[in-house]
Amino acid sequence: MSVLEVRDLTIRFGGLTAVDGLDLRVDQWEIVGLMGPNGAGKTTAFNCITGFYKPSRGRVYYRDRDVTKLPPHRKAALGIGRTFQNVGMVKSETVLENLLTAQHTHTGYGALQAIGGTGVVRQREKELVARAEAILELLGLQDIRNRRLGALSYGTLKLLELGCALATDPELLLLDEPSSGMGPEESHELGERLMALRKELGVTMLLIEHHVPLVAAVCDYVYVLNFGKLLAEGDPDEVRTHPEVVAAYLGGEAPEALEQTEAEDERAALQESAPAADAPAADAPAAEEQPKPRRRRSIRKESA
Repeated sequence: MSVLEVRDLTIRFGGLTAVDGLDLRVDQWEIVGLMGPNGAGKTTAFNCITGFYKPSRGRVYYRDRDVTKLPPHRKAALGIGRTFQNVGMVKSETVLENLLTAQHTHTGYGALQAIGGTGVVRQREKELVARAEAILELLGLQDIRNRRLGALSYGTLKLLELGCALATDPELLLLDEPSSGMGPEESHELGERLMALRKELGVTMLLIEHHVPLVAAVCDYVYVLNFGKLLAEGDPDEVRTHPEVVAAYLGGEAPEALEQTEAEDERAALQESAPAADAPAADAPAAEEQPKPRRRRSIRKESA
């Protein structure tokens, strides 16, 4: 069953087309990756999906319902959670307090009841704390529950932001570069946690990620954007070795051309290291020097 479907998503800022005709689908319980070089339009696509931007063209469907025009808070209420590229939590508060704040839409009582401090309110507060504690345990953050965010590393903040998104009880979770600021070991642990979240909570995920080993480890399917257009899609192993994808990440150098150039360099090095006896006599006519082949740029053919 399709949880999220994006059809012909396009958004323009003046004369700049940031996302151009994106088609994307995330089925239930899948973890789908969205990759691409910096400036490819990945976060802009997220902003259109979650309601922060209004697309110029195209539709966004959540469980077969057209949610294109809904604002972010309405989409969050439907079960669409999200993290951001830049951490946006309350830095002056503690880890636990941020997780409680993230659950404000699930309190179940109003401002007057909160001021009165009735028994219902106190019971609900206990339930919210228990849920926050469970999220901390799931993410391995129990030891820092009472620490203020200003004293934490960026990688830990990104992990906590994931916890705040989980606190909203989402069915679909959009993660914008969740491994940013993490080392290889931390990224590996994050991948294991994402797999555990899918298994234990049944969460469907779409994530923007540059860390290729993480994408290969957790994603069922991958889409690649470049200059706002869909460049490739498929299984992680197929996509990460796709010539046009590699070319985009290497700045336009096609892999086969790169291999050809390296081979030429090796031959030149061997010729330079050859014994002097093998060199032609001084009066012998020099062989005509052949120009080295130029590196070819990989150019994607646009469909009509």
